[in-house]
Amino acid sequence: MSTSDLLTAEFADRDDAVLLHVRGEIDMGTAPALREHLEAAVTRGPAAAPVLLDLTKVGFLASAGLALLVEYHTRCRDSGRALRVLTDGGAVLRAIQVSSLDNVLEVHPSIEAALTEH
Repeated sequence: MSTSDLLTAEFADRDDAVLLHVRGEIDMGTAPALREHLEAAVTRGPAAAPVLLDLTKVGFLASAGLALLVEYHTRCRDSGRALRVLTDGGAVLRAIQVSSLDNVLEVHPSIEAALTEH
């Protein structure tokens, strides 16, 4: 199975945010592909628009993925935009909570919540 079989990502056009839907598993093997998509996300759309990273269809999030989330959270913050992680629970939320990154990252259960809570 190739990396592209384990992780897919696609942008959805929105006027109020840059939305990146991710599906699959995020680990050492797929993290480079996610990095490419995150890099594209931070240069896409209006400079102040938040980047919404939809991980609701991700079944596994390893430490390599958590490190990317922190890296791009910092990059977005430093450039004046927000990175907001979307997860409705499961393995992704558990990984974020176990690593205490829920104290660092903006985590929301839906697109609507991510856009209305700010």
